[in-house]
Amino acid sequence: MNFSLGKCRITVGYTAAAALTAVLLLDRESRIVLCIAAAALHELGHLGMMAALGVRVRAIDLRVFDIRISADSPQRLRDDLCITLAGPAVNLLLAAALVPFGSFFGEANLALGSFNLLPVVSLDGGRALYLLLRRRHEPRLCSRAVKILSFLILLPLMTAGIYTLLQSGYNYSLLAVSLYLLAVLFLKN
Repeated sequence: MNFSLGKCRITVGYTAAAALTAVLLLDRESRIVLCIAAAALHELGHLGMMAALGVRVRAIDLRVFDIRISADSPQRLRDDLCITLAGPAVNLLLAAALVPFGSFFGEANLALGSFNLLPVVSLDGGRALYLLLRRRHEPRLCSRAVKILSFLILLPLMTAGIYTLLQSGYNYSLLAVSLYLLAVLFLKN
């Protein structure tokens, strides 16, 4: 499904639409819906910072496991870093406001914002580390350093996911996310 909002093309993949429909029909406690809302606010943080810095967004692709924003490159490295960190900042600000009141939505924002700050390829923390390293080093070296660090972080995370699954007998979410990020790490050029 494609449509435009101004000069921005928005694409919603059929699998993403089907997954969202299934969640809305099956999530009786609205927990998954609140997690999706936290993810949407995260992406709005990135988009809001792009708008504030005058960066033109060309396309937004909504897929099952992620959202891809295609935009013009920011003029300055500092602006790129601000855009990268804006998503987790929105989540952490919401968490700071809501967690003290025992809000699940606040906890979802805390988890999403914190997890996204891990220095792992495909997460905002990995992008931020790459941008910080780029200030002093060549892109190839920065990319390699972030990939190595990502691997060193994902191995214990995957181990924790296996342990969690064995202890709970059903909670495979950390393992699934770790495996997905490992796959992206090895498949990304």
